[in-house]
Amino acid sequence: MFVGVTVSEQQTALESLAEFHRHKIDLAGEILVINVGRDVGESTRAEIEYARARGKRVRWLEPEEGRGKP
Repeated sequence: MFVGVTVSEQQTALESLAEFHRHKIDLAGEILVINVGRDVGESTRAEIEYARARGKRVRWLEPEEGRGKP
């Protein structure tokens, strides 16, 4: 994934990025999921659950998977 860094350094960088995203969610009133083609990855799903657990509104660019409207 990252060229010239160890697996440990990659994991540390990914954990720091996830922590940063959680902090941004904490500051936000809502989140907008940019789910072009209705595709949402594992880390985005985790961020959605984090936001919902904190009572944040979750909006979708395209209808949420399995639902008829955003």
